[in-house]
Amino acid sequence: MELPLDHFRLLGVSPVVASDGVLRTLQQRLDRPPGPGFSQEGLTARAELLELSANLLADEERRQNYERLVTEQTNESAGIFPALDIPSNLEVGGLILLMESGQAIEAFEGARKALQPPQAPALGSSRELDLSLLAALACQQGGSERKHERHYETAALLLQQGIQLLQRMGQQLERRLALEADLQALLPYRVLDLLSRPLTEIPQRELGLQLLQELINRRGGLDGELDPSFSQEAFQAFFQQIRNFLTVQEQIDLFLKMAEAGSVTADFLSAYALTASGFAQRKPERIEAALERLKTLHEVGVEPEIACLQLLLGNTKAAELHFQRGSDPELEHWAKEQGDDPLAGVCAYCRDWLERQVLACYRDLEADPDLEAYFADRDVQAYVERSDRRRLHGLEPQHEPITNFEFIPTPSADELEELLDNPAAEIQQLPQLNLQERVQQAKTWWETRRWSRNQRWLAIGLAMVATSAIGLNLGRKQEQAPVIPQEALLLPPPPVAVLPSEQLPNPEKLPSPEKSPNPEQATREVLEQWLKAKADLLAGGNDQATLSKLASAKLVNNVVDNRAADASQGLSQRVSAKIEKFNVVSNSPIRLEAQVEILYSEDLLDAKGKALKQDAAITLNNTYVFVRPDPKQAWQLADFRSSN
Repeated sequence: MELPLDHFRLLGVSPVVASDGVLRTLQQRLDRPPGPGFSQEGLTARAELLELSANLLADEERRQNYERLVTEQTNESAGIFPALDIPSNLEVGGLILLMESGQAIEAFEGARKALQPPQAPALGSSRELDLSLLAALACQQGGSERKHERHYETAALLLQQGIQLLQRMGQQLERRLALEADLQALLPYRVLDLLSRPLTEIPQRELGLQLLQELINRRGGLDGELDPSFSQEAFQAFFQQIRNFLTVQEQIDLFLKMAEAGSVTADFLSAYALTASGFAQRKPERIEAALERLKTLHEVGVEPEIACLQLLLGNTKAAELHFQRGSDPELEHWAKEQGDDPLAGVCAYCRDWLERQVLACYRDLEADPDLEAYFADRDVQAYVERSDRRRLHGLEPQHEPITNFEFIPTPSADELEELLDNPAAEIQQLPQLNLQERVQQAKTWWETRRWSRNQRWLAIGLAMVATSAIGLNLGRKQEQAPVIPQEALLLPPPPVAVLPSEQLPNPEKLPSPEKSPNPEQATREVLEQWLKAKADLLAGGNDQATLSKLASAKLVNNVVDNRAADASQGLSQRVSAKIEKFNVVSNSPIRLEAQVEILYSEDLLDAKGKALKQDAAITLNNTYVFVRPDPKQAWQLADFRSSN
């Protein structure tokens, strides 16, 4: 058997370690077996291979000859790394050492191959038990490594292979159940992985949608809480994130299917998706379908949304009426500030609603919430004219008449046909047909009366009041933002933070714009402090408390683990990291994402401070994500990834 290791990696020592260090490491490895369950034969084979490597590396002459041979092989075959030939009777020990060296996936493949004919060991033999245990441990370790690297689908495929192998062998029931639990816990991140793929990768995205449906069904629907391993708060945050990776049509199909099964939340979200599609593609018919769905949700308070849909359908009177019904004193006051015409407040509210809550949640939409351009579209104008004429002559029911005088007697069939073919002059002059002028008037008020910071906060907050009671938080109020899984922090943020009514900012207490901290400057300072504290710790300092204030526990633990690994070998790192460029790509009150160029270099030092390895400075292009639970709190680094 050929083992893809050299003697240094097999024993776990540095190429510069002295002979006494080799023997000390050997004793440590022998004193720390890989864990319970392996047979004495397997452990003996492992110990024999460790001793063979230690004896060679402790002998100066043999070690020099080996290093020279490795150097020659590497120079002759670029990209080919040396390997060790081990006898078949030591195969189990070699695979155990391969797993311990950090090559768990290779160890799993070796064990799986050894368990297949014609190499399959005798049933019930110690060799079969060792290989089965090794396959289970290597599969679990390899899956964890792939998850840590955010290769979620690769991790899932590996776990599936391990489960199938153990089922076939009829071995390691407890280990198999552990692999199945890991696979189930991986499901949300597989969805993230697959749905974040390019739209051209159709099979992968279809699998992602299938797994998303499976995840929702496992919870008992969008409103369910049947999965104890995935809390409602975490699921809400996850689902808000995942919507950004779905196209508008994918969301329509998904939510309509769940709405047919009786989900109120899906009914609400399908109305939003239909609205986004109808507005972006200038298809009022879809907005009308959205309106019909929202009309069934009166008990949870959607009057402002209905007002927006009525406006987009050209029903200005109904829009004003629903907006008045759904407005509390604060919103009424805000609307009056937009202009003397009540329609100005509705238009301002509708534009903000489209921008922040409707059009921002779809992967394939980049529509501008321009009401004037929308109503200038020929298809929209034709739809509004048809609707007005049909509604006027009784072909469609009146939408929420304000007074009894708006009721028009239904004409006979002959009269109706004549009216539709030859509309009377008075029909051409109906106020609804002059909608574009009224929208332009409202837009003038909107542009001339600039929002103050307080008004903007108030409008955003109140716009979310109706939706905070439904959507993904039906019937409950949030006291604070839900906990987001760490991996999900890397994803694009939801378009706006949901603010329960009791948490709406008081306009009088909000800081003035000139006193508000600059988010870009604040997050850049956090990153600079993080890079400095991280370099200090890797150099041998004790600055973990500072790191914990600046970044998430996950990032801090990674640095601490790296330092511990260096310290165990008497090493340290001299790191230089300087921010060259810092560009904010997305920003909300609680989340900021920036693309950063960093001039980076690192040197590996021994215990005496002598450089063992020096790397030339390079430019790193990373995307950093900063979060803060509350706009009044300090920013913290949540995660980062390569931008390349």
